[in-house]
This record gives sequence, C-alpha cells and structure tokens, in this order.
Amino acid sequence: MFSQSYAEARDRFRTLARERNGALHRWEVLPAEAGEAEGLTIDAAVFGAGPRVLIVSSGLHGIEGFAGSAIQLDFMRHRLPDDLRVIVLHVLNPYGMKHHRRVNERNVDLNRNFLPPGEPYRGSTPDYQRLNTLLNPARPTGGIDLMLLQTAIQIAIHGFTALKTAVVGGQYDYPAGLYFGGERLEDGPARLLRELPGLVGTADHIVHIDIHTGLGKSGTHALFVDADAGSAEHLRLHEQYGDRVQPWDSNHGLAYKIRGGFPSAMRRLFGSSIDVITCEFGTHPALMVLRALRIENQQAHWGGSRAAAEKAITEAFRPGSKRWEDAVLRGGEQVLNRAIAHLRA
Repeated sequence: MFSQSYAEARDRFRTLARERNGALHRWEVLPAEAGEAEGLTIDAAVFGAGPRVLIVSSGLHGIEGFAGSAIQLDFMRHRLPDDLRVIVLHVLNPYGMKHHRRVNERNVDLNRNFLPPGEPYRGSTPDYQRLNTLLNPARPTGGIDLMLLQTAIQIAIHGFTALKTAVVGGQYDYPAGLYFGGERLEDGPARLLRELPGLVGTADHIVHIDIHTGLGKSGTHALFVDADAGSAEHLRLHEQYGDRVQPWDSNHGLAYKIRGGFPSAMRRLFGSSIDVITCEFGTHPALMVLRALRIENQQAHWGGSRAAAEKAITEAFRPGSKRWEDAVLRGGEQVLNRAIAHLRA
C-alpha cells in the first residue's frame, strides 16, 4: 500500500475512491508546473451518510504522507463502514510530499499555521532564540558537523524537556528556520477550513484521526488529544482508545505544547461535536529525526547535496523497512477500528 511518490499516491487514492463509489473532491493549492497536466491538490473522498462522521487525514507534514496515504488506501480497500459518513482527506501538504519536505512551499510547518483569528503570527521562545544558530546554520550542508555533540551539551545543561519545548512548539520569527508557523494562514489550510463544513454537513458526533510519523519507538504509535491532562475529556478518550492516549500539553512522554495546531482549528470549526486524535507513528530516535530535519532545511536554504538531504529526511519519516511498513498498517487498522467503535457507541 506504500506509494513511491506523491503522484502515485494521488492516482491510487482517486482510483480506489471511484471503485468504492466515493464522492471525489479536489482543491488545487499550487498550479501545474511546466510539462505537468495538473497542479498540486488536496483530494477528498466522501462515503456514506448520516450524523456520525469519521474524518481521516494525512500528509499535513508532507513527507509523512507516505505512511498516512498507505493507511488510508488500506482502510478504503478493506474496512469502510457502511453505517457512518467517512471523509478521507488525502495529503494536506502536497508540495511537501512531492518534494520530500515536511513543510510547504513557503517553509511553513502547517501544524503551527492554524492560529486563531486575530492572533498575530509573531513570536518565538527565548530558548528557540538561543538555539537558532544550532538549529538553523546559515551555510551549505557538508563538512564537519558537531550538531549532535552540541545538542548533547544543551541537554546536559538544560534538560531534554527544555530542548523539546524550545524546538518543536512553533516559532514565527525565523522564516528560514525549523518549525516556522508562517506569516498568515496558508492557502491550503484556508481552503480546507472553508470546504470541510460542507462535506461534514449536519453531524452529532465527529471523530477526526490525523496521521503523522516521526515521534517515538519505531513502529509503535501514540495518540495525542487536545485536552487537559486529567480532564473529563482526556479520561473519556483514554477509556475509549487506551494507554496510548496523551494530552498535547502534558510535556510528558512524547507530548508537547504547540501554537497554531490543526487539532485546535478543528475544535474551533466544529465545537464540542468533534474529538480530534493525532496518531503519531515512531520511526527513529528523536535526535536522529531532528538532525535529518536540520540537514534538509539547511540544504533547502543554503545549498549542498539535495540527494543526501532527501535521503536523510525520508529515512527519518518514512523508513525503508518492510517491518516498519507492516507495523504502521497494523497500527492504523487498530486506531481506525477503535474510532469506528467510538462513533457507534
């Protein structure tokens, strides 16, 4: 089920959606380049009807769309329920998936881009400012790189939690830096928020599963929820989905607090009728993933070997292992089965 390119994944998605009698929608987010018949699109397939709705999305962080697309294709082929409305959102960041980047064409991390209306796209933590030179070196890739040693020193001085919080929470002051949340709501996210209510229609209960890769032990998965630790909502979702559930803002385990996250935007859009669950599949140790992100971002802005940068970031977010692929498909099946049971309860 794993595709080798964005174009292959999109073609397979559209073909399978038609075979399963889904209603197809496509929203162009970038026009076609020279020699291409079609631009880059967010594609959606809608199946079934009724007031209980399952949304399954992939590829918000482009390169992570290979795993999300595979789970979606497997789900559409084998496990579509006939008593729910199902909306499958395929590759929300097509530029990132096509070009093996985590960000979009403006270097924006789309899971930091959904700030509430009126909140300015400004700000970064003092810790990110302190680490900016380490995270975002302004030189071509290659040569001696002491990143891992320097990062280990930072962890020894400030602790791993401080480093994690500083790096991944989102920043709006360094456009060429990692985890840049943008200067405005990007066109893809804006189009998504406009179109989704029409696809959902009238709904009593919505469960949204958004699929990611990169955090945690290889092949395992965690479920992040936009709820306070120990709250009634957290405990309710923990009971439904098990011990893998972690609140986003707990700063324990794999969780971390972010600005401008997609889950918060979905809550603003659909209110208390929606449960948003971010499903994160582990790949490699956190410092290896950070190093790959740094190399890819550095090369994109300052030059160096593109082939080496793509190899590093692809292995970090889409490992070339059949065992990993199988574990992701099994984990995706488990999560979606639980989501269906949740909606039927």
